[in-house]
Amino acid sequence: MDAGPGPTDADREPARPSQPDPRPSDADRPDDEASMEAGHEAKPWHRPVPGWVGPASAAIRPHIQTLRDPMILLGLLLIFSFVARVIWLDLPRKGTIFYEAYYVNAARVILGYDIPEGGKYGDREKLLDPNKEHPPLGKLLMAGSMAAFGDNGIGWRIPSVIAGMVALLALFFAIRAAGGSEWLALLAVFLASLDNLTMVHGRIGVLDMMALAPALVASWLALRRRWLLAALFMSIGLLVKLTALYAVGAILLLWLLQVAPGWWQARRIRVREVVGPVVFTVVTFAIFVGGLAALDSRWSEFKNPIEHISHMVTYGARLNQPVGTVGICPKADSRPWQWLVNDCQIQYLRTDVSVTSGEDLVRRVARIDFRGAMNELLIGALPIAMLFAGWYAWKRRDGPSMWALTWAGANWLPYALLGVISNRIMYIYYFLPVVPAVAVAIAVLLLRSKLPRFVLWGFLVLYVIGFLAYFPYRVIPD
Repeated sequence: MDAGPGPTDADREPARPSQPDPRPSDADRPDDEASMEAGHEAKPWHRPVPGWVGPASAAIRPHIQTLRDPMILLGLLLIFSFVARVIWLDLPRKGTIFYEAYYVNAARVILGYDIPEGGKYGDREKLLDPNKEHPPLGKLLMAGSMAAFGDNGIGWRIPSVIAGMVALLALFFAIRAAGGSEWLALLAVFLASLDNLTMVHGRIGVLDMMALAPALVASWLALRRRWLLAALFMSIGLLVKLTALYAVGAILLLWLLQVAPGWWQARRIRVREVVGPVVFTVVTFAIFVGGLAALDSRWSEFKNPIEHISHMVTYGARLNQPVGTVGICPKADSRPWQWLVNDCQIQYLRTDVSVTSGEDLVRRVARIDFRGAMNELLIGALPIAMLFAGWYAWKRRDGPSMWALTWAGANWLPYALLGVISNRIMYIYYFLPVVPAVAVAIAVLLLRSKLPRFVLWGFLVLYVIGFLAYFPYRVIPD
């Protein structure tokens, strides 16, 4: 509604010379009296700020501004992640965790060390890799670490710690290369770092993180179109574990989604754009086969790499559940769709303390609890995050969303297909390569869906609580 014309200069009262205010100023009154307003009582928050607050605020302000730099926060996050992975790394001192029983003993055989009585591979020939179902590189890295740091928890696990940190950095730079902002990449690394499965496999002596880290580096390099370097790192992942093969599919699928719209518009395939991926694929498998031949010639009984590859593929194909197996999570194995709800978690290692009342057992309290399971908040947000990432990739052709979808699809769908057409044994930790993609999808959801800031910070607080709830050490070890 129109308020009418405002007053003109003629309507205004002529300015009068300023006169001193006869009322006493606040400075002339006591603090309590100065804070009185129209008969109201003094309020604590109306009192003058103490004199020390100003200088203190001025001193703190530069540090607060520094914490608004995502690269500074990334450094702090990496420090925290490293500490979470190395603290009490040598525990348990007289035992292994989960499949360390296989890989640590394989490294011992390679080094010519004696195997503890009753241990795996105790009857195998020394100085050769007895773990034939995987390429030798990961166990050789563990053997080198054990030669440097000793046959102990630190020597067994340092390669996984290094690989875990490399994976986090590679994820950050891959999302930046895909077009994501520093804040988006930082949030994705935060979510991946504080996932339980990622943290656990980043501190125990098994092969999975040593295969995932170079695959993520290869993805980053491929996004920057450094195809030869990408092939080198991809082949390293394959020489640790054959399942890194799925990352090759993820890299090629993302590239195709990036270039296909241009081909469609031009109604032709640009041959120059195909050269890089073809070189990447050929060189990856050439280095893998050549590297496997070189490693086998020294640390294996296989006469050629084709024979070893055939053995690994055949071994994997024979990992089937016994006929007639029924029930949910028989012997800790699971179906890929169960991973999507964190079902069929695996107890890697658990030590309990008994609480008694007299001679009666009251309860058992976990002191150490390593488990194969994802952060409940990460897996709970997976459906809506992936759906949003799919919509956002379609509408905006958003690079990080496309990366999340292709990486997750290439690393999960093959297992889902196997679960449908076969009775192959699979475990929840096969989901490890998918976790970075889920983290990216959640980061896209939180930062691109215009959720209230309260929702964003509330989710992050709950996520940290979820991380602490699954942290393996429930009490400070003696």
